[in-house]
Amino acid sequence: MDKETIGIIVGLVSAALTLLGIVAAWAWRGRRPSAAGRAVAAGRDIRGPVSTGEHAAAADRGAIAMAGTEHTTVITAQPGSTVNIYVDGLPQASPKVRHPFQEGRRLQDAEQHEAAIREFEKAFPAAEKDRQRCALHISIGNSFFRLSRLPEAEGRYREALDAAQRAKDRQGQAVALGNLGSVYLGRGELDKAEEHHKKALAIHQQIGDRLGQAADLGNLGTVYRQRGELEKAEQHFKTALAIDEELGSRIGQANALANLGLAYEDRDDLDKAEKYHKKALAIHEEIGNRLGQTNQLGNLGNVYRRRSDLEKAEEHHKKALEISTEIGNRLSEAQDLGNLGNVYAERGELDKAEEHYRRAIDIEQQIGDRLDQAQDLSNLGLLYARRGRAPDALRHLREARRIFAEMGLSADVQKVDELIKALEPLEAPAAPKPKRKRGGKKPPPQP
Repeated sequence: MDKETIGIIVGLVSAALTLLGIVAAWAWRGRRPSAAGRAVAAGRDIRGPVSTGEHAAAADRGAIAMAGTEHTTVITAQPGSTVNIYVDGLPQASPKVRHPFQEGRRLQDAEQHEAAIREFEKAFPAAEKDRQRCALHISIGNSFFRLSRLPEAEGRYREALDAAQRAKDRQGQAVALGNLGSVYLGRGELDKAEEHHKKALAIHQQIGDRLGQAADLGNLGTVYRQRGELEKAEQHFKTALAIDEELGSRIGQANALANLGLAYEDRDDLDKAEKYHKKALAIHEEIGNRLGQTNQLGNLGNVYRRRSDLEKAEEHHKKALEISTEIGNRLSEAQDLGNLGNVYAERGELDKAEEHYRRAIDIEQQIGDRLDQAQDLSNLGLLYARRGRAPDALRHLREARRIFAEMGLSADVQKVDELIKALEPLEAPAAPKPKRKRGGKKPPPQP
């Protein structure tokens, strides 16, 4: 294939990427949302499926008070969406329940989710009440959620819901329903996500749990944001913000402000997006929430990248990476590396971009973060496409597609399929077999 043909196809691929919104970005990471339905409210453009874009962040985890029946928001894989921690009476349970539960929570905070799951499982034999079993299922579901293992997370949340219904535990039912809504949001099943978050909201309203209502309103806002119903999303985020301000929940206020910032990014109102992300950052600095700081620095970096202020974007992503490394949060570290890769790719510094994507993928493989791994594999595939290395591009895109398909993320699969289809003409065709002339000698064997 000659250079002119390759140039034409690469141009078509670039056009396809632009139409798919890929070079721009879906944020999850709950934590920097991801946006294709996923910008997880917290630091990258939370690139959505194949946001082949950024890692966004919106909802950050608050500190959980180990007592009573608390439920605290925790960042999820879907930008703007959150799952809740529900501990019921586990911190006061017998040592055979309490000790593995507390160790599991410590491991969750360290993003060591496989080990956390094993610890939570140890508590089940001694858990005598359905309320306790509900809380343990939710804890395990949250670790599966953070690992982007959505089918397992869904199964645990359903077990939790069944246990809560048997115990007539309304708080447990609300948390399980809301977390199921976040699973469906992560899959892009927006109707089911809306249904479950509305059910959770109704229960929280019935039992007078205002903090729970704020979390549900924020999750519903993220559903509407993913649908493109930005006015409705903004309304829900502002209502959540008003409740958090009334209750004095600083972490809740920061989450709502970050979600508003992401909504304004979707509207291309980057001035307002910057304003709200800065407000969220100021709160995280005030309360000493360093994870929240790195998330909002990442969101601001994405805003500056969209403005083509790549120097400022690089500065913010580097600050975010520094904090993530200092606090030992490997998930955030990978997201920051991915965002820096996006900056370098946009600058045309493809060697640096490749290095950062590879470092991000290495971490994601180590911690089991399959969603971000698939997104960075997609970004790496696009980078190889820009270099005219179609076989390498297709290899990475097909691996990303496999992961998206296993996670049930059909919208991401469809986007990657479009990219693969655009690139397949660049694959080298198999060498044709030499033709034999009638009555001639057989061609010599190929070396």
